[in-house]
Order: sequence, then C-alpha cells, then structure tokens
Amino acid sequence: MVCSAGALLAFAAGAMLAAFSFAIASFRFSSVTKPNLKADELSAAARYCIEHSGKVAAVISLSRRFLFACVAIASYFWCDAALELLEVRMALTYEVLIALVAILAALFFQYAVFDLPMARKGRDDSTFALSKFLYPFCGAYAVFAPMEYLARRLSQKIFGKKIFKNPPSFDYIDVEVMLRSEESETISPYAGKIVKNAIMLQDLDVSDVMLPRNNVVYFNTDDSNEENLALAEKTRHSRYPICKGNLDNCYGIVHIKDIFLNKSEKLDLMQLRRDTLRLKETEKLEAALAKLLKYKLHMALVEDEFCGVIGVMTLDIALSELVGQISDEFDGASDQTIRVIGKDKYKISGIASLHKVEEFLDVDFDTDEVSTFGGLITFSLGRFPEKGERVHFKKQNMRVTIDEVAERMVAECTVQMEEPEEPSI
Repeated sequence: MVCSAGALLAFAAGAMLAAFSFAIASFRFSSVTKPNLKADELSAAARYCIEHSGKVAAVISLSRRFLFACVAIASYFWCDAALELLEVRMALTYEVLIALVAILAALFFQYAVFDLPMARKGRDDSTFALSKFLYPFCGAYAVFAPMEYLARRLSQKIFGKKIFKNPPSFDYIDVEVMLRSEESETISPYAGKIVKNAIMLQDLDVSDVMLPRNNVVYFNTDDSNEENLALAEKTRHSRYPICKGNLDNCYGIVHIKDIFLNKSEKLDLMQLRRDTLRLKETEKLEAALAKLLKYKLHMALVEDEFCGVIGVMTLDIALSELVGQISDEFDGASDQTIRVIGKDKYKISGIASLHKVEEFLDVDFDTDEVSTFGGLITFSLGRFPEKGERVHFKKQNMRVTIDEVAERMVAECTVQMEEPEEPSI
C-alpha cells in the first residue's frame, strides 16, 4: 500500500509539473497559441516564472527525474512485495527483469494517464494551471533549485565553462507548443527555418556576426569632402561612420541621404552626423538587436573589453540571422565568403564569420577569442601567417592552405575536409 500510494503521489506531482511547464510556455508564445492570454492577470510569482523560464525549466527537469526515480523504486519494492506475498521464489535475474518491466509499465501509465492530459490542460487553461500549481511548484523550487545550482557548478568544474556558456532554456517546450498550436496547422519550411534561427539567436554574441574593423568603410574628417564622397560613390553604402583617423575616434554616423538633401553651400559632415550606439563584443545578439530596434538605429559600433572599436554591427546583419541573407537590387554579387570548389573542398575568405564557417562545415572550433576565420588562423599560429602556409586543425579534420594575404590580414584560404580517423581498437 505504501509503495502504491507513493507511486500515485509521484504520478500526480509529475503531471502537475507537466501542466505547469506547458502553461508557462503558452504564455511565452501567447501570440501563437492564444492571443488573448494576458500575463498581467497573474500574480507576481507567476509572472516571475514566465520571465525566468530558463531557471524554471531546469528545476522542472530535475524534479521530474527525481519523481521518476521514486516511481522506479516504488515499482521495484511493489514487485518484490507481490512475489513474497505469492511465496514465489525466483532467481535474481528474473526478479530484476520483472522489476524492469514494472518500471516501464509505470512510465507508460504515467505518460498516458497523467502527463498527456495534464499537459493539454496546462496549454488550454494556462491561467488556471499557473494559479493552482504555483505554490506546490514553489515548494519544489525551494528544494531542487539549490541542487540544480550545485550540479551546474560541479559540471563546470569537471567539463569546463565552455559547455555552459549559455544557460539552459525553455526552447524544447516552446517549440513543442508552437508546433502543436491549433491556430497554425502546418509550418512552412521557411517558417520552420526562422523558428530554428530564432532559437539559435540566443547562442550568438555580437562578435559572432559583426563586420570586422579592417572591413569597415568610414568617412575620415582628415580627408576632403571630395575624397569622402568619392569613397561613397565607390562603395555605395547608405551609412558611414565619421571618424578622425580611425574607428577609435568615431563621432557618429552619416547617412548618405542627408548628404544629398543638404541645402547649405558648404558640406559639413559633422553637422550631418547622427549619434550612434556602442555595443560590447560579448553582448548577446538578441539583446543588441532589441537595442537597435528600441533606438531606431541601423548601425552600431562594437567595442572590446578595453573600449577599443573592433568592428560594426548593422540591423541588416542581425536580421539576416533570423530571415537569411538580406540584399536588394543595388547589391552586387551574393555573399561569396564561403564557396564550394570540389568534394569536401572550399574557398573561405579571411573575413568570413567564424560561426558561419562552423555552421556551414558542421564543425566547432571551441573558441571565443576570435570572430573571423582569418582571425582563427592567426590566433592558432600565434603569429601572422604567410602565403602558402598550411595549418592542420586535427580535431576538426580540416587542412587549411593560405592562398592570399593582405595587409595584416588573411585574405583567402583553401580548406580541405578529411574523413575522421577510425578509433584504434
């Protein structure tokens, strides 16, 4: 009886957590699931759970693991008690097998009878689920949140901080709620790609997508207006930083439209400049995108930890991470920073974004020190490479040949991917 009561209690608690998690996810994606949901009607504690769903998800996951362990233990003892009651003597192997079958049956029973209906309840009646199950969850949070924190610190000690660069999110539930939304019967491949990109967006820093310093075209106040206008005619950009000497001395942004609309006889770029935003290279891309949209800006300077400008980020760059490459009828050829030239063979520009290279080649360089492929080569060698030099990235099964070098930068490389080595027996 005790084992049965304990198992039922664990079933009920697990179902409550399922309903609670889907209720939170429904509020986070209320525009997809139920547009009339309003978080303002909930208590402050419930709104906290919605706003900090990443922390909540970790606790829910740990709590459900604990509850399943309780069900497994109860199932084992229930089977053992039943065998004793029937005075059945079996070999240890058969007892373990019977206990395993009982655990699988309990898991199936929990999923079919408790989890599925309560998850549906949490999604369809989110306000009810958050209100009724909030305080039981707060009790579970008080118990398991410290345990989750200690487990995370232990894992960081064992495996290093790189694995935990980004905290766990609620994405697996978010996406499930979106995909099950009745208002959206099917998701087109393009919409699915945007959803995937939106999930990946939180893993990117500004340094992952910025235009590096040596590729930024700017107006120099030390040059004449004629020289700056000739530069604009050659590059055909719509916005230019206006600087004295270099990007570290940037006064603002000049829009080419303001130059053509200028009515004064003498062109004064300093009078036409607009304020700009400065972002840290380690800032999350989604936070940077929110700032650009908030202040209605299209370009921002990117600084390192010493407040030196290392590049720029534009609104087009940020949005292209969501919807794909953005171009118009005035753009030249499409992005050619990565080109396929043969079987497992590629031409990669030194200015190619490192995370784009990782995504395209399905590799991981496991570094936060550089943001471009050329920077990776220089960082790996510990010096500036020479033309014709070769670099072997053994872990990534990649051989790189430096084809062209420019002034203090790698211009282009040839990359040959190799078959991974078979592990020796």
